[in-house]
Amino acid sequence: MGFRNMPPRLLNVIHSRYANEKLAYLTNLKSPKMTTTLYLAILLSVNVTCNNKQHENQQEKDIIEPLQDSTILSVTYDQYYQEVLEIPKKGKDLMRLDIGAHSSQYVSPILEWMKENKYIPGPSKKLPFPGYEGKGMRFEVFKNTPKQGYQYFVHDPGPIATRDKTDSLFVWELLDGDSTVCEYPCKKARTTFRGRTWIVWYTLDLPYSDGPWKFCGLPGLVLHAYETEGYFRFNCIGVEKGNGHEIKLKTNRSGILDVYRHERAAELMMLEYWDAFAFDEAISPLPGKPLYIKEPSGKIYRPGEWPPQTAILYEKFPGINMKKKYPRNKTQRKKR
Repeated sequence: MGFRNMPPRLLNVIHSRYANEKLAYLTNLKSPKMTTTLYLAILLSVNVTCNNKQHENQQEKDIIEPLQDSTILSVTYDQYYQEVLEIPKKGKDLMRLDIGAHSSQYVSPILEWMKENKYIPGPSKKLPFPGYEGKGMRFEVFKNTPKQGYQYFVHDPGPIATRDKTDSLFVWELLDGDSTVCEYPCKKARTTFRGRTWIVWYTLDLPYSDGPWKFCGLPGLVLHAYETEGYFRFNCIGVEKGNGHEIKLKTNRSGILDVYRHERAAELMMLEYWDAFAFDEAISPLPGKPLYIKEPSGKIYRPGEWPPQTAILYEKFPGINMKKKYPRNKTQRKKR
């Protein structure tokens, strides 16, 4: 997991994989031949670990060759969400839908600013986005890019990516009712998608079959949506002409994106909140666990001290049981 892609809560992960006794042992070896042999043995071990994790986690690898497209319309949304069951507080963040001639991207302006300014969160550091959580949503959605007819959901850290065929992804029921959102007349629709029911308002005045998150398939742009249990809500706050910036799914230098099965991706995203140490071990190509995790507030957690929380995801997968697959023993509960 690259540090540049890590969320604020995991920015200060210190790994034990080659720390302390392993690194000291390698440094103090007098024989260059022995050092080389041991180094190669470690690399081989890491390679085997990577291959095993890829077999377990990934469905396949996609070679990303983005289609050339640029923004012709930008739509800004306030996104409200509840992160975990244990804390009923709703968060609020800023997201932007960039629509091009044949593709779109749903991205976080806050995270874009963080990356451009090399911002590292801290207790005394403030972002120039008043009224928002300041974390930035840690997922992006790309529709019809890099492949026409598909959409990619990409979550950081990881990245943890999934892929869906865009055609008939949502089954919509058109409902009676009219409203106005951001000065656009809207019509009402409903859908149930992977365990959650959504009510949306879309406008025919913007004839794009698109919307926030994964929404698509209606005859107009979705400007407002909410999940009926009250965990998630999207509300358009602005529509403006695009400035022509590129629509592109960014990957590492290899240009290869690991695509996970939906259930496995959901399990990993829940594991991040349930046990951050196990999550780091699951997605990192290197063996071992972090020595500790330091939050931006300064609070430090060591293995066994992480307070488990139940993440609320936009899609439900009833077969995932975190307590059963990742039990927390009595010693860990006492430490908390």
